[in-house]
Amino acid sequence: MKNLFALILGCVISVLVATLFMPTAKYSEEDIPVMKEITVKAFQLGAYQAMDAAQAMAEKHHGIVVSSNGYYTVYASILSNEANVAKMMAYLEKDNIYYYVKSISTSEEFNTELQKYEEMMMSTTSDIAFQELNKRILDLYEATYED
Repeated sequence: MKNLFALILGCVISVLVATLFMPTAKYSEEDIPVMKEITVKAFQLGAYQAMDAAQAMAEKHHGIVVSSNGYYTVYASILSNEANVAKMMAYLEKDNIYYYVKSISTSEEFNTELQKYEEMMMSTTSDIAFQELNKRILDLYEATYED
C-alpha cells in the first residue's frame, strides 16, 4: 500500500512540476514556416524526335525547345497564376494554336522569378507587353532547365 501511495504521489508531483516549470509552445499557423508550393503549368505545342522540326515550331510560335528523354519539347509559355494561364489560353486559341497544358517541376529559384514576372503580367493591359514578359519567362526557364 505504501509503495502504491509513493508511486501515485511521485506521478502527481512530476506532473505538477512539469506544468509549472516547462514552457508551453503556443504557435499560430502564421508562426510555422511553410514553403509555399505553386503549380507551374507549361503550354506544350509538341514533342519531336528531330531537333530541326522542334526548332521550326518554336520559331513559328515564339517558344523554346527543351530536350527530355530523347525528345525535343516545344513550350509556348510557362505560368503559374490562373489569370495569366487563362489569358495565355485565350491568346493561343485566338490564333488557332493547338496546345497541351501540363504541370512541370521547376526550381525554387525559377519560381521566385516567375512570380515577379507574373505580377507584372497581371498589371499590364498590353498584349505586346504580356508577350514580351512571357518571352523573358521562357528565356529564364531555358537558362535554368536541367534534363
